[in-house]
Amino acid sequence: MNPHARRLEVWRSRLSTTFDRDQAQSEAAIRARTARRVRTSLRRLETVSLLTPRWTAPQAFLEDLALDLAVGEPGLGCRTVSFRPLVGRPPVEAWNFLLRVLADLGAEGWQSRPLPLVVDRRGFYNAAERLLDVAHEEAPYRVALLGHSCEQLPVEVLEDLALVWARYAERARESRRCTVLLATSVDSPALDVGGAVRVDLCDLGEAEAALSLVAHVGEIPPLLLERAARFSGGVPALVEALGQGVGSSAFPSLPEELLRAMGSVGEDLRASVQAALTNPDAADRLYQLMPGEPLEEEPAIDRELLMAGLLRRTRGVGEARVELRTAAIAIAC
Repeated sequence: MNPHARRLEVWRSRLSTTFDRDQAQSEAAIRARTARRVRTSLRRLETVSLLTPRWTAPQAFLEDLALDLAVGEPGLGCRTVSFRPLVGRPPVEAWNFLLRVLADLGAEGWQSRPLPLVVDRRGFYNAAERLLDVAHEEAPYRVALLGHSCEQLPVEVLEDLALVWARYAERARESRRCTVLLATSVDSPALDVGGAVRVDLCDLGEAEAALSLVAHVGEIPPLLLERAARFSGGVPALVEALGQGVGSSAFPSLPEELLRAMGSVGEDLRASVQAALTNPDAADRLYQLMPGEPLEEEPAIDRELLMAGLLRRTRGVGEARVELRTAAIAIAC
């Protein structure tokens, strides 16, 4: 068969192939793909650093992840912990808080083991390494610590925690039975210790956002549902707030009404936008992105807007590009 005939045959076979709608929906589920990637890394007992931009709702993501890991194969017992209570606390309190968490790791029934109080970095290293070794030896199954809001830890304590896990991985090597995921909204070099897998927690895809709204509100006219999902940008906290804010009332159709229905989360978004507009360069950049088309990233300007949760990087090949994270930002200006 000559090359042209072979190409025609392939084309005809594609025409006869049935379109898999479920596969298309799976590919559109951006957040679900992120969850699969993180689950795979944790089941391999790899250390994971999860970057969680503002309003990505990392706690809900990690709780769902822990359930999936517990019931899937191979099973992995997870302890989810928030470091938000440590905001403004001195390193000594943070070190001892972490030791209590590590003492629970892998203990049957999550019952705490006795542990010493430490007052310096060396004491923390010694106690933490001993507790990890105990968890490695005594845990009835493989275990993972899922910590979020790591930006609330003192910088030096986050570095210490990452180093302790890197040392454990070096000691245990192929026999590892413990791993850790550290989720933070602020990127830090400490998260690279031990060759951690770096993952960005993505927003919801449009289909995922629509399903979440229907789960909260019930049946919604398709056109209104599509508009609301697109307006939210799939930002998890905005989708959640919109679903809760509407409740049983008539579903809003105008952008201003949608933003108002988001309640305190919408006000938080508006405040963030207004704060960004006080910087002339940031204001110009936001107005450049208002039409909705992605533009080539300008790190000097975009970094602060990305950290503020107002922009996101777009997927694709070639130069890095950014876009407004949600159409609600244009209304909040």
